[in-house]
Amino acid sequence: MRIASRAALTLVLALAIPSVSSAQTAATPAAPATAAQAAHPNFAGTWALDPAQSDQGQQMTPTKLNMTITQSPKEIVVARVQASQMGESNATLKYALDGTTSVNELPVGDNTVKVSTVVSWEGESAVFKNTLSIQGNEVQQTDKWTLADGGKKLVINRNFNFGGQETSFKLTLVKQP
Repeated sequence: MRIASRAALTLVLALAIPSVSSAQTAATPAAPATAAQAAHPNFAGTWALDPAQSDQGQQMTPTKLNMTITQSPKEIVVARVQASQMGESNATLKYALDGTTSVNELPVGDNTVKVSTVVSWEGESAVFKNTLSIQGNEVQQTDKWTLADGGKKLVINRNFNFGGQETSFKLTLVKQP
């Protein structure tokens, strides 16, 4: 396996659901919430991964994934607990919903990588476009969040591009009582 491929796999596993240790939003003025923003779906709640409903590939499957999401007209905050073959981690990630870039620091092994994210909307789906650099190579990851089954499921379709290699998969999380 090439070094870039190992780094990509490590990064994909780290990003399987955002694993950010500290977060900050870029210092750009926030626009006031619009009527369209208020009409967007609310992803707030506690969610647990259902591996049977997910299409992740064998290398992508966390053994445990729980997310608690809070949402306001200005931001989405994701707190998650994830366990995988890389160990267990707790993390919090903040996303601005006003079209500005959110910058978060992502621990990858012994290094910290800055991840820039812009959130936009495609109908009823939130689209998270992430960009970062690893070993001098640009990584692009797009996550499309959609509520399904009357809001009981959160489906995340992920497209990951690293060094010309593209991977896509789906995570399905079930809302917890």
